[in-house]
Amino acid sequence: MFWRKVPVDRDYDHWLTYQVQRRVLVVARTVTTLTRLLDIHSLFEDDHRVQVAFTFDDRSRAIFAAGLEEFLATLEATLLPWEQAVDTPFDLAVAASENDALDKLTCPVLLVPHGIGHQKFYPDSTTVSGLNPDRLRGEHVRVGLSHANQLGRLEPAAAARAVVIGDPCHDRMLASTHRVPHFRRVLGISARKHVVLVSTWGPQSLIGTDPLLPQRFLSELPLDEYQVSLVLHPGVWSAHSPHQIRANLATTMRAGLTVIPPQHGWQATILAADVCVADCGSMPLYATAARVPVILGSPVADTVVPGSPLANLIAAAPQLGPGPLSGQLDDAIAAGPIDDVAGQAVEYPGKCAEILRPLLYETLDLPAPQWPAVFPPVADPAPERQPVTAFRVGVAADGHTVTRFPAAVPGPPLPGQHVVAHAELATLSELESASVVYREAADDFPSWAQATARQRPHARLIAETAPGICRLWTKGQVVELPGPEPLVTASRAHWRVVRRLPLTGEIQIP
Repeated sequence: MFWRKVPVDRDYDHWLTYQVQRRVLVVARTVTTLTRLLDIHSLFEDDHRVQVAFTFDDRSRAIFAAGLEEFLATLEATLLPWEQAVDTPFDLAVAASENDALDKLTCPVLLVPHGIGHQKFYPDSTTVSGLNPDRLRGEHVRVGLSHANQLGRLEPAAAARAVVIGDPCHDRMLASTHRVPHFRRVLGISARKHVVLVSTWGPQSLIGTDPLLPQRFLSELPLDEYQVSLVLHPGVWSAHSPHQIRANLATTMRAGLTVIPPQHGWQATILAADVCVADCGSMPLYATAARVPVILGSPVADTVVPGSPLANLIAAAPQLGPGPLSGQLDDAIAAGPIDDVAGQAVEYPGKCAEILRPLLYETLDLPAPQWPAVFPPVADPAPERQPVTAFRVGVAADGHTVTRFPAAVPGPPLPGQHVVAHAELATLSELESASVVYREAADDFPSWAQATARQRPHARLIAETAPGICRLWTKGQVVELPGPEPLVTASRAHWRVVRRLPLTGEIQIP
């Protein structure tokens, strides 16, 4: 096993360019814990005096350890074998799971939560997750808490070593609210309402209780009015593998579902939400703290600590019912976020960096930097999505009001229903049922349209779209119609063709 000499072995400091004065060890356990530790790591940015190294215990891996090594590799950081990490003198270690063998470390350790405080029991246990007393006995371990109301859950010796720091993830989200318009552009939301499904892991989670819930949302919510995004806990990705997650969501992704990968981006996605449909994980509390309305979409999990802020949020949040989704979502948006809950989970909102950085540097016995202690904004989302290439379309009796849904998921019949499918990107079954077949503008539209009409004899219209223009081929003639949404124009034209009305400028809304 290779043990690095630089930058961690002080006997080799003469090989270093930056004159390192203190060394900090980041003890990762899962993707979830690492994302939290990176929040804290940001407080050492720009300080060349502090060298940070990472490690994880590969001999005692977490159940959700899958994906951790790949995430660490993307950081391009100094990564030490666990054996070297415990054998190397560090000045400070930070961890976000008490299940790591923190007693093996000889330096001071700061243990922080990997969620928004401590709201859950371990499965089949009465031990609060993150506060296992058997793992908090080391005199060198200080426990960082998000709120003073958690002190009572610690044994007296651990409580004496605890410190209330607030929540770095919460504060990074607060520092990013001005970027919400940018996040919405990155996510492609436009003027639509953004519905974010957020699911923790396990059979009692949002997706665990209803794996087909994303399909329900996509089949009921018009594409031009709503965008649906899905944020899954990193433990879901770890347990099932990214390959299996994408396979399970294949149809819904073809239907326009935006999927947020686990490493980063969920914070920005929640900030950019108009409403979150959630379960009993940490993310609905983060959403509430960010002033985003929350609807509870799954039964209350038996792991929620009674009287905790999460339990109070669950009691106050509206429940997702069997009725039409649009009305429930719009009611929640109109009602606004739930008040007086986030403050129970996070003390000193916006002040975590001011509290935490002096604590870190005091432990390092190093003067803190002179620049202000602030967290950087959260990372941009990195959405995984596919363009919708086939639509199930309804046109109202006025011939103008068009409602579109993805054809990939079934739904109730629509007035004036027809399918609009891309000539090259839709599936064969979608093309065979399409009344309108289209492509983006290219050369020689008439000859392409004529050939396509022979291949798709059931199509009433062959269309070509360009910005602000819809070209239609029908019965050997080309008609060019203006309109901001060319495919919507094509559906209005289809309504007229079925009724043997002329294709004129009257297709557009006055």
